[in-house]
Amino acid sequence: MSWIWAALGGAAGASLRFGIYQWLNRSGSSPIEVVAPAAVVPTAAGTLVVNLLGSLLIGLVVGFFDAKSITDERLRIFLVVGVLGGFTTMSALGLEGWQLLREGHTMKMLLLMLGQCVGCVLLAAAGWALARVLTGASS
Repeated sequence: MSWIWAALGGAAGASLRFGIYQWLNRSGSSPIEVVAPAAVVPTAAGTLVVNLLGSLLIGLVVGFFDAKSITDERLRIFLVVGVLGGFTTMSALGLEGWQLLREGHTMKMLLLMLGQCVGCVLLAAAGWALARVLTGASS
């Protein structure tokens, strides 16, 4: 029965991801361009925002679960595997990286991969640490 929770959460996460893409595309410019101009990471702003935000959120959720000793497996599957698994877009990152590489943009591809991987690890750690602070849990 766990697959139902993963599927329901996945539908919610994928819908959130799509909504963010739509918002970024509709606005005409991306808030991420402040950090990484489109000339550096073309057409990847939506994926970057979603992966970084998703990494922060997964750290935050798991941190809260750990700090509060929440053991409800259905809730964990729904939120972590379903919602956040459906929300993050590593497969899209792989495709965008391949497209940049195929088009001869090796340095842009390397910057995209480095920014995504390092940023996601750091934000997952930040989310976990934030959850510990907010819940008053000790490390």
